[in-house]
Amino acid sequence: LRQHFEKKGYRVRSGLQFGCELVLYADDPDRVHSDFCVHLVEGHLDWRTMQTLVRSMPDLHKTLILAQIKESVNNDDFIVKELAMATEHAPFRHKNAIKKGVGQQYKRRKFNKHAGR
Repeated sequence: LRQHFEKKGYRVRSGLQFGCELVLYADDPDRVHSDFCVHLVEGHLDWRTMQTLVRSMPDLHKTLILAQIKESVNNDDFIVKELAMATEHAPFRHKNAIKKGVGQQYKRRKFNKHAGR
């Protein structure tokens, strides 16, 4: 699953702190916030898990991607099926802010007042 999203150009990190398997960054994680949480669906997805994930995404300012891995027909590769579940808050940070594209939510740089000395 990690390789699938890396091939698409994302920087992939653990999503443990957000309650999912992976988080995706469109740029350097030191510069931008992640826009997507990826949950791996293995077999059946129960409604309580989906409800919990969907309800937590607006607070996290992320879009949920449900991903399922299937074997290909020739059994030498895998196919990843994705379903993105966006909310009104994600991936754009605030309703009244200027709308920014994916990967455009830059982190604030910490000012070090002793750096110039």
